[in-house]
Amino acid sequence: MNRIDIIYGGRPYSLGGRSIEAIQVEIDGAIAAGLPYWLQVNSGEGRFEDAYLLIAPGVPVAMINVKPNGVDHAGDDSAGDDRLGGDAVDSALDDTSDFYNQD
Repeated sequence: MNRIDIIYGGRPYSLGGRSIEAIQVEIDGAIAAGLPYWLQVNSGEGRFEDAYLLIAPGVPVAMINVKPNGVDHAGDDSAGDDRLGGDAVDSALDDTSDFYNQD
């Protein structure tokens, strides 16, 4: 099953069963419409609960396309892309935390 990790407000969330491209199209459409949009995601570990993230211009959101262990990435455009590893998650957490903790 495909899983997308989302970093928002310095906290991790996730979405399952959807492609990163579909989520990007959804977010792009919301921003292009110029209206605030609530993206439904999963919150928590083990037992997920619904969470809703406000998507609006100027609000940072990071998405990480999580690949299952043991999957052959040959022919995958993201193969070898360091932005999709654990360092990307740490960096996204730092960046969004900085944004929300501005004085």
